[in-house]
Amino acid sequence: MEDNYTKIATIKAEIEKLKKQEDEIKEIIIADMLDSGEDKKETPVGKFSITMLKKWTYTPKVDELNEEFKAQKALEESTGEATYVEAPSLRFTKVSL
Repeated sequence: MEDNYTKIATIKAEIEKLKKQEDEIKEIIIADMLDSGEDKKETPVGKFSITMLKKWTYTPKVDELNEEFKAQKALEESTGEATYVEAPSLRFTKVSL
């Protein structure tokens, strides 16, 4: 019988594998739908739709402001002005085979 550590490692590996498969299949479906001029497709398992997502590119000014923001956050963290709470979390690092 598997222990809980082995179970979670196995599940995480399977999720990673399935996510990669999902991404590959999504690309194929999008290409097929675009090639056929479709933006919606009804299938026995559900409806698929292509939606346009905005991917923003910002000016150097925004990058500069973001760096200033990060620096201010780090400063407040280091001086104790910023506060935090701690909560237990599980981190898993897989063994490289």
